Amino acid sequence: MVDNKELEHLDKNKNLMQNLNALSHESAIGILVELCSDNDLYERIITMVKMILSKADADSIAADVFNCLNSIQVEDLWENSGKTRYGYSDPIEVAYEMLDDQVSVFILKMNQYRDLGMHKQEKEYCKGILTGVLMYGNEGNNEFRDWAPDDPYTIADNIINDWKENHSADDIVEIQALYDSFFSDETNDINIQEK
Repeated sequence: MVDNKELEHLDKNKNLMQNLNALSHESAIGILVELCSDNDLYERIITMVKMILSKADADSIAADVFNCLNSIQVEDLWENSGKTRYGYSDPIEVAYEMLDDQVSVFILKMNQYRDLGMHKQEKEYCKGILTGVLMYGNEGNNEFRDWAPDDPYTIADNIINDWKENHSADDIVEIQALYDSFFSDETNDINIQEK
């Protein structure tokens, strides 16, 4: 049985959620920042934020990246390319930009982990991004992909090169091994055919 105190607590939470949902994102953040002026609350808030952020999962990130790229509509490419008021936009160049823009959103999130000093989560995010991009390169089945067949691999190369500039040798080896694993089957097929 639920006692009166529990019912009261549930009603307060319901009321709080209704009020929070009515606020804009900026207003809710403003309230959170104001609460951070209390040192005890600040520590609790930071602990809660890091707990939520620590749940970076490469597989779910890869699925998000793949789904994001695989949902790009070829009609958007056609709308943004070709003859325009300002000249001509090559569809192949626009396709690359469209893919890069989508992946950039995930890279921004990865960089936020780096800025927060959450190295393990940053690496998981990088693994997820690379996996999603390379999966799209190998398995993407939307019509848009026909306009950008090599672009996922170019974007993955750029991610690897950026990673190499900013991380330790151990991290580079781990990320490079993940990248290489997408091409090991092709290498094995070539070696078998040569024999």
